[in-house]
Amino acid sequence: MDLRTRRGGSRPLSLSRRPRAAPRLRALSAAVAVAVAAGPALAQPAPPATDAAAPVKEGAAPAAEAGAPAREGAAPATGAAVPAEEAPVSETDRQVARLHFEKGLTLLREEAWGPALAEFLLSRKLFPTRVATNNAAIALRKLQRYDEALEMFETFLRDFTMSAAERAAAQREIAELRALVGTLDITNAEPGASIVVSGEERGQYPPVKPIRVAAGAHVIRVFKEGYEPVETRVDVAGGQTATVNAKLRRLTRSGRLRVVERAGKTVDVLVDNVVVGQTPWIGALSVGDHMVALRGAGKLGTQPTAAPVKPQELTTLSLLAEDLDASLRVDPTPPGASVWINSVNVGNGVWLGRLKAGTHRVEVKADGFVTGTRTVTLQKGQRQSLDMGLERDEDADIWRKPPKITLDVSASFLLAPTLGGEIADGCDSGCSSSLGLGGLGMVHGGYELGSGIGVGIELGGLFAAQQLDERSATLRPVGYRDPLDGTASDTLRLGGFLAGATFGYHFGERFPALLRLGAGVLVGEVRDERTGRFRTTGGEWFNTFPVVDFASATYFYADPEVRLGLRLGERWEVSGSLKLLLLIGLSKPKWDRTIELSASTDGIGTYEPESLMGDFVLMFSPGASLRYQF
Repeated sequence: MDLRTRRGGSRPLSLSRRPRAAPRLRALSAAVAVAVAAGPALAQPAPPATDAAAPVKEGAAPAAEAGAPAREGAAPATGAAVPAEEAPVSETDRQVARLHFEKGLTLLREEAWGPALAEFLLSRKLFPTRVATNNAAIALRKLQRYDEALEMFETFLRDFTMSAAERAAAQREIAELRALVGTLDITNAEPGASIVVSGEERGQYPPVKPIRVAAGAHVIRVFKEGYEPVETRVDVAGGQTATVNAKLRRLTRSGRLRVVERAGKTVDVLVDNVVVGQTPWIGALSVGDHMVALRGAGKLGTQPTAAPVKPQELTTLSLLAEDLDASLRVDPTPPGASVWINSVNVGNGVWLGRLKAGTHRVEVKADGFVTGTRTVTLQKGQRQSLDMGLERDEDADIWRKPPKITLDVSASFLLAPTLGGEIADGCDSGCSSSLGLGGLGMVHGGYELGSGIGVGIELGGLFAAQQLDERSATLRPVGYRDPLDGTASDTLRLGGFLAGATFGYHFGERFPALLRLGAGVLVGEVRDERTGRFRTTGGEWFNTFPVVDFASATYFYADPEVRLGLRLGERWEVSGSLKLLLLIGLSKPKWDRTIELSASTDGIGTYEPESLMGDFVLMFSPGASLRYQF
């Protein structure tokens, strides 16, 4: 494993942002051992011994206690030896490995985890030792590259002999890391298709072992020559398996691309970050822009180059492979943003590759975000990590919610201080009057813009009742000039239908709110059941029999409303509401003066044509509603 092929599953700490301080690094001897927070037994990695060349023999004595430093010139620690099946390592490689290891220790003191990791990996490549493996695993975890850290700790346990304390600490690390690492299950791809996860090649389909990635968002790309590539973004939870359907479709519109190395070198050809063959190479690709790069041994390669492929045409690229002295890693946010290096689209998500020393322009683009641009200057031998988070473009179409059709139903109580009218005006000190109580049901259909502003129509029905007892009233006997004085009791029942239009504003996500004003017409009827007690012209009291009148009522209404709700999924919403219902009389109901009743010894009488409801009636309506949006 080297930095060019490291897995891009989790967001590494930028070199410009230091993590929380690890336990203090301390020198344990002239050979220097460093304390790093990775568990009790792993906290003191030691450098390899100078003459640690001999492979481990079966039955050899175990290593010293975890973290114990190896003395210069002493016999090698058993766990630091090369596995028996590997070829012997030259003295020169051992010494160079030691130099890189000690450089890694110095970088660890500075908490420069990325550069330190590079040194430990190079030391391991030259001469794999227990302590270099341990330190590399620790650095990977500090960089939040949890999947690689897990694999490195597993290698540490598998390939080296160690003390019981070291083994227990490594096992604890593995248990913790497995909760931070998920697995990708690629399905339905074509055999031999290349799998790229967050910019890193992960073999071919079907994979020979589970594809483990750090928990988080990843961009998955599956490619095979002659097929349209599949690219998708997936969120992987720790300890879980995410399934990716990578069904490939054969190319229907394609062109051909030919890539040659100008000096005749044989190097790998990468198309859209996938190795497709070696130079000279020719193959069929989907129509459109592609990214091409060459990669050879060591630092040999080319920077990303754009390759436009046209239908039924052959495009030829002649590239010169040369030493690329620097490397760059770009971590975009959002995770699926496209990365552009020197105006060449190098793919979506994390990108890691080699570049020439010098100045480079890096752009990160994503729908709905303001394009981010940075200029980086890379020094020879420099490895730089660049975190690029994009700001959301609030004016972008992607954030504008689409218009929708809505339907909601509501049910609520009605509470009216009074229904008003002349009969209510006659309720003086000797009268008792109840509150007007009832119910209101409404159905509303509307069209709502993405901004939340909407218009609609509403239909509904209401009823309300009020009781007035012993109000002042008169009964006029037929043929008499003066009416009879007394009291009357009324039981009022209002019922009717409403129809109108609405204008509103709906906003909020998890707890949406609605402000809405409706206006229309109420057409209904008032029922008044009346009894009375009156004094005849002779001075005697008598009671009238109950009589009932039905009077039509027509009112203009306005119903301002406020709602506060809870979203249930993407389409449903339940809410509580408070509505004010203001009725303005267009045709007020009045008592029918033609209704006759007994006036005792005074013959037949009639009630006065009093209004049963007022010119203005105000009602309060608390309730609940259920809304569905199409």
